Amino acid sequence: MVDSMAPEAQQTQARPRGRMRAAQREFTRSRLIDAAIEIFAERGYAKATVDEIADRAGATRATFYLHFKAKSDMISELMVRGEEHYRSVYQDLGPIAHAPTTASVRRWLATAMREWDSVVGFVRPINEAASIEPQIHALTVAQQSREVGALAEALRSGEPALSVKDAEVYASVLLAPLRYYFELHMRGQRFDERRVLDVMATSWMAVIGRIAEQPKRRRTAATGVVA
Repeated sequence: MVDSMAPEAQQTQARPRGRMRAAQREFTRSRLIDAAIEIFAERGYAKATVDEIADRAGATRATFYLHFKAKSDMISELMVRGEEHYRSVYQDLGPIAHAPTTASVRRWLATAMREWDSVVGFVRPINEAASIEPQIHALTVAQQSREVGALAEALRSGEPALSVKDAEVYASVLLAPLRYYFELHMRGQRFDERRVLDVMATSWMAVIGRIAEQPKRRRTAATGVVA
């Protein structure tokens, strides 16, 4: 009886050890990414070295290469973090898009702009890497398309009848000024945030308000009755 139960007992003990090893690998990987963000901020992507990143993480060069093939592989991880951030921000826009007001749109834009500092550490090295690594440039183009898609999805959650293609066109138009002022913020160039928010909220409202009015216009066209 004891012998027949021994393998099961060994498997039971092995599972927690396996989970602990996986958790340790993830912890080390996360530390390397956090260290890379710090080093990239201090020295720039081009000048940062694998040895510096590993040393800052309290790891070795060999440990680094257990997790990443090259320094450029870390950029993909930064992109993932950035995408998680903007998706969570855009999700809050859905309820606003359903019944928008200039005030609610302005509050959302103000919140989005306050979040910029939390992603600058991701975006700056991504942009630098994209300027010197062709494969990273291709990834950033794809990421920008996904960002348009995320905003389009938020717009459609507010108005499901909006077509995907139209939502993407609206999203690309709305993102243009946000991206412009984010680039200024990232370069440390000051601007009148209150004035920018006022003007941007008005322009966003013109677009989102038009989207929200589409069902009413369709009902009016179908019935001939002005709502």
